Amino acid sequence: MKRLTIGVELAAQPSVLFLDEPTSGLDARSAKPIMDGVRKVANTGRTVVCTIHQPSTEVFSVFDSLLLLKRGGETVFAGELGKNASEMIAYFESIDGVAKLEDNYNPATWMLEVIGAGVGNSNGDKTDFVKTFQESKHFQFLKSNLDREGVTRPSPSLPALEFSDKRAATELTQAKFLMQRFFNMYWRTASYNLTRFSLALILGVIFGVTYATAEYSSYAGINSGMGMLFCATGFIGFVAFTSVIPVATEDRLAFYRERAAQTYNALWYFVASTVIEIPYVFFSTLLLMAPYYPSVGFTGVSTFFAYWLHLSIHVLWQVYFGQLMSYLMPTVEVAAVFGVLLQMIFFLFTGFNPPGSAIPTGYKWLYHITPHKYSLALIASLVFGDCPSDGDGSEIGCQVMTGVPPSLSENMTVKEYMEDVFLMKHSEIWKNFGFVLGFIVLFRLLGLLALRFVNHQKK
Repeated sequence: MKRLTIGVELAAQPSVLFLDEPTSGLDARSAKPIMDGVRKVANTGRTVVCTIHQPSTEVFSVFDSLLLLKRGGETVFAGELGKNASEMIAYFESIDGVAKLEDNYNPATWMLEVIGAGVGNSNGDKTDFVKTFQESKHFQFLKSNLDREGVTRPSPSLPALEFSDKRAATELTQAKFLMQRFFNMYWRTASYNLTRFSLALILGVIFGVTYATAEYSSYAGINSGMGMLFCATGFIGFVAFTSVIPVATEDRLAFYRERAAQTYNALWYFVASTVIEIPYVFFSTLLLMAPYYPSVGFTGVSTFFAYWLHLSIHVLWQVYFGQLMSYLMPTVEVAAVFGVLLQMIFFLFTGFNPPGSAIPTGYKWLYHITPHKYSLALIASLVFGDCPSDGDGSEIGCQVMTGVPPSLSENMTVKEYMEDVFLMKHSEIWKNFGFVLGFIVLFRLLGLLALRFVNHQKK
């Protein structure tokens, strides 16, 4: 596995290879072949930088130079090791109070004990190895090497290192590969997509079976039908909202890392996360609509497709709202709590119970800013609030209600009841559709701002 990881890094042909403890978790016998392979990489002229913890004598002997740090990150030695670490050994043995290296003793273990980082010596408490190194010839040689033109000082003979673009890839390349990445990620995330597909199908069957014999021409029937629309719309949207939060939060960690490296523009990540949801959302709502729509007594092909479109748009903004919560909040749990709190407030002011006409004046502003209200109004006015003269679509709205209470007109149709009590008018479909699209734009803009300016990474 270690060799495979190193091989993956070498596939990009890096000029400098950084390895973080390549021998961790391995014994001395297993570590030696790994480091021999790294040595061969270095022999090709490629620079290899390794962090390593207490290597064996054989592993330590393959290194050319050493940077040794004490606790606190201060340098106590930097320079060539020499054959069998002879340069490093000679340096430490020249310091007063340092015990000589015993025969056949691991020089890597010995140097740690010398500076007080081991278990068998406490010289680190007696000798200031940092100050000693800064007064040594090794330090002066290091300074002279670094203080050269073209290293730490600009060189007039070398061109200035300038980049024409902030990122190596073009905007088109960033967009292309981010789209590919999201499509691959969603295709492989079966737990997310299969769950929402299954739940959508199950909800469609449950509502279809429950309301298979429903009639909507009576006062009780139309209120029952409105309850069905409210629950079906609310449940499928809530499933989408809660399902996307863990997925978006988990991928957010990779986004933070890649944004810090200027791998791509946050805009293209945002665009890809927006587009990828569309086909999955439309397919999940189709799975709900297939058993649900004909079973509950709705008719009309055009009404079916319009219902499917409006339901899909509703679920889509729920997904984007869930992504917004995951970008804004530090953890999945906090995003879920705040999101559910807002969802409960939205449910109260959707306009079903209490109906729009019964909401007190002081709370009307909550009713008007609730996105669920416009989604439910679209669907309800489509199936219950339409009375087409050409007979196309659902004609439930044309029927005169029976069993109406005395407070309502005796010859009131279903369409009139929807308009007067629930304030859901078929003539306002395009207006409500515009509001729903407006909420989608609002949630996506807020999501983009959250991606750009909110960072919950702690290191």
